Amino acid sequence: MPKLIYALMCADLLIDKESSSTSFIRTIEHAVVPEMPSVLPPVYFASLWDLEGNNDQPFTLSLSLTPPDGEPVTLGIQEVAPTGTMLHKMNFQLPGLKVESEGKHVVSVAVKHGNDWVTMAELPIFVFLANNA
Repeated sequence: MPKLIYALMCADLLIDKESSSTSFIRTIEHAVVPEMPSVLPPVYFASLWDLEGNNDQPFTLSLSLTPPDGEPVTLGIQEVAPTGTMLHKMNFQLPGLKVESEGKHVVSVAVKHGNDWVTMAELPIFVFLANNA
């Protein structure tokens, strides 16, 4: 099973063509919205995976959003084909996330292991109404 090295959310990212280095622009941990329900601006979910010992095996990732006191909503599932490398960058642009309440929303990334999903990271986004900020 791949190992997660890092995961974060940001407003934008840049990847240098020569070095493949990634620059993360405006990391996201909270959002202020004018009203509820609301749609957050698009964000990037960025991650780096260690595939050492598994670099010829495909794996499947899932992203979900769990609102405060709510059930998780799947944002996407993707199978990653083997590339033969030890490291694999995975960057997803998430369209506007729908939120219906203030509080801690959690974006989770999980890897399928057999028939089960193993959560590798949980990234909070705290949502506040503008008049309560």
